[in-house]
Amino acid sequence: MHFTSAVVSSRQLTPTTHAIQVEKPKSFVFEPTQFTFLQLLTEAGLDVRPMSLATSPTRPHLEYAVRLSDSAFKRAFAALRPGDEVAVFGPIGDFVLHETRPAVLIAGGIGVTPLKGMAEYAADRALPIEIRLVYSSRSEDEIAYRDSLAALEKENARFRVFHTLTRAADPSWDGAIGRIGPSLLRQAAGDLVKPVYYVSGTLGMVAGTLRILRGEGIADNDIEEEVFRGYPWGSAVDLPG
Repeated sequence: MHFTSAVVSSRQLTPTTHAIQVEKPKSFVFEPTQFTFLQLLTEAGLDVRPMSLATSPTRPHLEYAVRLSDSAFKRAFAALRPGDEVAVFGPIGDFVLHETRPAVLIAGGIGVTPLKGMAEYAADRALPIEIRLVYSSRSEDEIAYRDSLAALEKENARFRVFHTLTRAADPSWDGAIGRIGPSLLRQAAGDLVKPVYYVSGTLGMVAGTLRILRGEGIADNDIEEEVFRGYPWGSAVDLPG
């Protein structure tokens, strides 16, 4: 499907991330949560990039978020204002929540976007599955969608977030510190029975997480992955060995 849609809202999420919402046609249907191609008019002309949908199909608008950079696409994305038009192509992909199995969602940075959509869907549909989100951010002020995730925890008793920060934290921070490692993943998975692990982030983050999960004996059939390309090689996980 291909359509042109108007921007509904544009806001800064954290000092280095930005989000937009755009109108969703009634005929546009997607699964929680696929991606689309998003086309913008930049200073260099039209440009299109694959973008994960950052919200549930049960919500009224489509949402996207990026980590800002000096690229023409990212500058144009951050400059969008309500009423501006973008083009959407999709939906695409099979990185989709399994509605009958427990889930361990694992994100680094802005890779949280599709996982936020999955958590929203589970809450809105009152799915009877346990969901754990393990979310690594650089610092406390870089936790994207922090308030939204906290609200989902209150709304859905089956959903819980495990935050960790990879850089020096304020002394008042009472969460985990350091990259995602086996112990944090074990804590999150707890006594879940045959959960599916959904991994979303940069290539380095996803590759590192897959190594950890395989080292923990998790079968590839129980792992889904979404790689955010176009970002520097980096990791939010504590690579073993």
